[in-house]
Amino acid sequence: MKRILQWRRAGILLLMAAMGSAVAVQAQQQQQQAMQFKWGHVYEPTSIFHQQAELAARKIAEQSEGKIKIEVVASSKLGQEADYPLMLANDSVQIAYVGQATLAEGYPPLSLGSYPFAFKDLDHMRKYLASPLLADLMKGYNAKSGNRMVAAVYYGARQVTSAKPLLRPEDFRDLRLYVPDASAYQLFATALDAKPVTLPFMNLYNALKKGEVEAQENPLGTVKAKKLYEVQKYVQLTAHVYDTLGIVIGKAAWARLTPPQQAMVEKTLAETAKWTNVGVIAGELEDEQFLRGKGMTVSPVNRQLFLERIVKRSTPEQLGARPGDYARLQALSSGTN
Repeated sequence: MKRILQWRRAGILLLMAAMGSAVAVQAQQQQQQAMQFKWGHVYEPTSIFHQQAELAARKIAEQSEGKIKIEVVASSKLGQEADYPLMLANDSVQIAYVGQATLAEGYPPLSLGSYPFAFKDLDHMRKYLASPLLADLMKGYNAKSGNRMVAAVYYGARQVTSAKPLLRPEDFRDLRLYVPDASAYQLFATALDAKPVTLPFMNLYNALKKGEVEAQENPLGTVKAKKLYEVQKYVQLTAHVYDTLGIVIGKAAWARLTPPQQAMVEKTLAETAKWTNVGVIAGELEDEQFLRGKGMTVSPVNRQLFLERIVKRSTPEQLGARPGDYARLQALSSGTN
């Protein structure tokens, strides 16, 4: 009887060892299995933003030895930009390009960079991209949302295109002006007494063609990529927002990465973002010449007149900027901060 009990104990131990080995093998197989991420954005496959995403995806696949694979999905096929913050949170998309004004809908302090005429010029924007101020805002967004904004990319100076000249603030009265569905963009329209129109980005071309919308505002690269020069005649160089995009990784996707993988992914995305910034800046002058070649009339405006109208009717804090941040942003221009 004693010998039988010993045999039983030995059998149980062997069974437990076998089960433990199987669990270990299964865990190892799961670890070795490639993670599949989707990176969604609203831009054309020919855009520099899509090129950057594809470049980053290749680098991440190489550096992870194939353990992290990213499929880049362009042209709003996964959803509109306003949908992405929620999609990131529920893990239906793992990475996305999201405009700072859209991100600010969930974390209002980020609206600072989208306040109309907050930046004096491109150099002012470049200082902001490299500033502790932006790094602190990104940290705040990450803490509030649970997602991970790993890099900011220069999207371009937003300019107004139209079917008629719009050189003074008064010219915008009652204008049906397309703006994205975010408070900062809506503010630009309403402060100028225009009628803001929001619709899916993919429908903008047809709305302009049919006259349902008279004007729109976007960087010139977007005007070129979307062929809006076919349905608009004038470009007003308002540069009312020097816009940025956030590269955001969803909370669940970020948690699936090991700490070394997180560091590698963040570094790769930050490095390719810098490459994109250079390309966007270089492309803006080319885009202006391209649009002139397509027959568009490109005109500067007196930005000071527009700024005076904006500040009379709004403040950055009304959009959600933290007290003191606007002063910190302006100090970047003079190099005092």
